[in-house]
Amino acid sequence: MVLTKTDALRQFLTELPPQAAVKLMDAVESGALPAKHLGLPIEDIRVALASALAKLTGKRDGALTDLRLFTAPFEDFLFDGERKEKEAGLIPRASVEPIWNWITKELVPDTMPAMLARVEKHIASGDKEALKAAVTVLLQAAGAAMTAAMERCDTETKFANSTAAQLGGYDVLADAREIADVLAILDEMQEMQLSVPRHIRAFDDRMVSEVRDLYDDLYEKDPDRAIYLALAVMGRLECPWQILRLARKVALKNDDTMISRTDFSILGERLIRRLELIAGVFENLRPGLSDLDELQRLIVEFSELSKGITREIELLRIGNWGQRLLKARNVISTAISDEFAHYPKDLGAALPMQRVGGFGRSGPRRVEISHMPDEAKVERIRRELKFVHMTKGLAQSIGAQAAYDKLLPELEAYMVTYEDAIIEEMRHCEPDHAEHAEAFLEFAAEISEKLTGQAGAATLLKRGRVALQASA
Repeated sequence: MVLTKTDALRQFLTELPPQAAVKLMDAVESGALPAKHLGLPIEDIRVALASALAKLTGKRDGALTDLRLFTAPFEDFLFDGERKEKEAGLIPRASVEPIWNWITKELVPDTMPAMLARVEKHIASGDKEALKAAVTVLLQAAGAAMTAAMERCDTETKFANSTAAQLGGYDVLADAREIADVLAILDEMQEMQLSVPRHIRAFDDRMVSEVRDLYDDLYEKDPDRAIYLALAVMGRLECPWQILRLARKVALKNDDTMISRTDFSILGERLIRRLELIAGVFENLRPGLSDLDELQRLIVEFSELSKGITREIELLRIGNWGQRLLKARNVISTAISDEFAHYPKDLGAALPMQRVGGFGRSGPRRVEISHMPDEAKVERIRRELKFVHMTKGLAQSIGAQAAYDKLLPELEAYMVTYEDAIIEEMRHCEPDHAEHAEAFLEFAAEISEKLTGQAGAATLLKRGRVALQASA
């Protein structure tokens, strides 16, 4: 059996020595080593390391355990990687360790060692009920201290500035504020985590109703923090736009202009901001110098997200969200048009032709076979055509259908001219150029297959080999 890179990585992780597994999991949990750098989601890393961690004997480094227990209530907010700006309900893992250090060393330095010792004791003994009680005491103490610190930040600018500097910036301070809010509704958040699956493929009506009941109960007690429960559920959705089903059910509205006026505007805002961030990447593109695999991934994400939003709610052209979606789509459309502008030239560079005679631009052209195909130019147009092929089905959803409709006929027209020219050249080429001609023919057939299908490519290869035999 041939193992993929992902399978090989999983196998490697399962075979790590226990102490190495602890250090690796600690680094991933704290954000020091983002999971994406390993090429696996953090949940898969946990599963792969489980067998190695189970073999651990003796005293175990408590840092991982403490951080894991501390992050559990807001785990659905955590993500790997960097961010450009703070968004509600999203906390980078890199923020966890400085916040944890701030709590343990600054906010509750006197009582935290004893609380941690009790947690470690109950972990070692395996007493789950005692461990749960000890962790609850720890989280409540941390939450109360954080809430008090946030209230002080609101009234004392100097304290807010020094706290932000200590944590690593105002975005991390905002992360700490969200964590404090989550810990303030700890019981309700834990109830949600127990009743709602960790990974939700389809947010069906039954589940939406269950979450609405939890939300309504919390809203009666703490209306300012109830939205965090919805944000946590959003973090569990495979298709995040499905959270708008909950927004519809609570708000009893179906269009963006009405939902954007409710507490659930935070949910829609996060989705729209993601579309705008993707559009921002395209706005700063340098045509011809882009990572096309990354652009393809972003186009797929933009397409799925925009279509998902419009399926769940009605985006009105007069509404803020509808206008921002159209603007983001226009940015991507323009960027795609600029990116495509040089593709015909790149095709001509990979399959070159020269004009012959004194007829100007309308005169006949002859293929250049004095050398073998330039591998760099060949690879370039291969990448570009792969990008076109993989994204053309999404052209409508990103507003770029016109760009594809313009590019593809232009490329096909060039190939019609080139195919006739290469066949003519092969009928009369010198023996020492036959190998060159055949190499260009094979590449031309490869391009034709991408543009018009396998049948045309097969026909071209047959024509070329017959022509080459005739010249022998």
